[in-house]
Amino acid sequence: MSRHSKNNTARGHFTYAERQMLDYGTKKQRLGRDSMRDFDACYLCLQTARDPVCCSEGHLSCRECILENIVAQKQEIERLANMSEQQRKQEEQEQLMKEELAQQILLDEFEKNQMGVLSKTKSVRGKLTTDIALPDSPLPSSGNGATSENSKKRPFELDTAEIERLSKQERVDVAKAIEEEARSKKPVLPSFWVPSLTPSNASKANVKPTKSHPVCTATDNEHKLSLKQLIAVRFETSVEDHDESDSKRVKESFMCPVCRKNFTNTTKISILKSCGHVYCDNCCKQFVKKEGRCQTCDHKTKEKDIIVMRGEGSGFSGGGAKEATKFDVAFQ
Repeated sequence: MSRHSKNNTARGHFTYAERQMLDYGTKKQRLGRDSMRDFDACYLCLQTARDPVCCSEGHLSCRECILENIVAQKQEIERLANMSEQQRKQEEQEQLMKEELAQQILLDEFEKNQMGVLSKTKSVRGKLTTDIALPDSPLPSSGNGATSENSKKRPFELDTAEIERLSKQERVDVAKAIEEEARSKKPVLPSFWVPSLTPSNASKANVKPTKSHPVCTATDNEHKLSLKQLIAVRFETSVEDHDESDSKRVKESFMCPVCRKNFTNTTKISILKSCGHVYCDNCCKQFVKKEGRCQTCDHKTKEKDIIVMRGEGSGFSGGGAKEATKFDVAFQ
């Protein structure tokens, strides 16, 4: 076989043809214009935006789509909050039941000890309780009158708070001993065919809402989204030349109201937050920022109120090139 053959596999490395035939490793594909949505398309439904609005970061969407998205996010946040509250109540109830069971065990052992039925070796309490260290007796007095009062024994007293603390600690220790005993009796490899030994897939992790308010999901850098922050976008419409015989199919496009040039995916577009009118970046710098007014409605505009509309680009290197990556594990 020739060493220049396409199917020659005797080499220590893959050729380009062999690498193309493989189905593992990292594959990269350049996204073209067909994979980019238009500048006036909604990032949720991917269609031309109807009644367009944008967020504070310049992401365009339909008013209907963004309202449905906000409502859905609020419902999901509320659902996760309810699940977290139910889990917290369930944990509190389980802890209360464990303490009640430990209290009942302590009472039963106390009654049996008083009646002489239960031996100390079988008592759960006997494994956990330790002798309480009493305060050391004071040193004998040297005969001085000042130390004679301190040499007297003080009575051993426990206040109510200390008794409650010791009782609670004892209940907790007994509950832990019960759990350890039940864990030791449980088989290491449960029998899946026995219903009582079937393991459960319930996660004990706390279910907490990942977000406390709706966010804009147009990019990886999510930001807060609210109805008050939505800006109604008002494009200047231009009708392109079309065949008069086919009057039903009229192509509409949007243009800058100052230079009268149509917008494309490569155009840098600026939106005025105060009135919602749209300009190209050059006209916005030359007229709107210098004069501080909208050139269409003569509304006062500050430089901080100008938002750059975010688009996906044209697919070319100078217009926002994007690349898709796919990874497969080798020989699996």
